[in-house]
Amino acid sequence: MNKIIFLGPIIISLTACVSRVELAAIEKEYKEIRSSNKEIKLETRLYQDSQKQLNDTFNFLKNAYFKKVEKNKLEANQKIADKQRDSLRIESCTFATREEKNAYHYLNYARTKPFEFCEKFIVPHWNKTNSYENSLVKTMRTMVPVEPIFPEFRLFQSALCHARTSGKTGYVGHDRQKDPKTGSKCNSYFMGECCSYGNSDGLRVIIRLLIDNGVPSLGHREICLMKGYTNVGISIQPHKHYEFNCVLDFAAIGYD
Repeated sequence: MNKIIFLGPIIISLTACVSRVELAAIEKEYKEIRSSNKEIKLETRLYQDSQKQLNDTFNFLKNAYFKKVEKNKLEANQKIADKQRDSLRIESCTFATREEKNAYHYLNYARTKPFEFCEKFIVPHWNKTNSYENSLVKTMRTMVPVEPIFPEFRLFQSALCHARTSGKTGYVGHDRQKDPKTGSKCNSYFMGECCSYGNSDGLRVIIRLLIDNGVPSLGHREICLMKGYTNVGISIQPHKHYEFNCVLDFAAIGYD
């Protein structure tokens, strides 16, 4: 009798074996990878934080810039409105002539924007051998602007009377003179007074007073640019010897 021998499937499983040294090396590499991942995560978080700070800073500066631009725009518009208002106050003055109004405008220009006035009207004709012109340029380039000044009728009357009597008599100076026809004497009403001779042009009058050539005290310049004055009366009249004379009488609020 023949015997049949059946052999079932034989499965052979091969398992790789590693030494302790190799296992320790693998564990070390694994720890280094984990540590490296932690460092990468930390650097990523720091980078994200720095980006957020940069974005916040950028947005802050952007907002600050636009606020500054808007503020400057509002201030510029306000200055334009103030200038228009100030100009209107002078233009609406019923007792001043055209050139007297010009003198008011140029006086305020010199007071409120001294540097600009100097560069526009003084520097182009600057005689650098003249010490008075040199000192004026220095003063107007460095001075702090002062408030504008406006027409006032009582001051105008004081200036008008003195300009008329000075013109008729040929007088030069600040003392009130008697009118040659009426014999009446002008009343003085001012805190500070400037007298200019030889010009009927408003700009030329103001420039001459600012240069103050031959006046060591620079009294006319100081009065024209002095802080505190709020009103002025300006009168330009004919003069017997100098063709024209101009009187400016200054005062502050509360003067009487």
